[in-house]
Amino acid sequence: MYALDALKEMKIGEVLEVIADCPQSFRNVPEEAVRHGYELVAEPHKDGQDLYFYIKVVK
Repeated sequence: MYALDALKEMKIGEVLEVIADCPQSFRNVPEEAVRHGYELVAEPHKDGQDLYFYIKVVK
């Protein structure tokens, strides 16, 4: 997941917006983010085919 690479380069408190179009992302992105110690700052939402996630660096 490219988002994990981007998150590693970010500072504590920064939020990454992830936009995906794969239906499995709705489950996989939040699970992987939390598993790696990041925090979802909003519920994932869908706009057309796109899924939006907001992931915060907390450590």
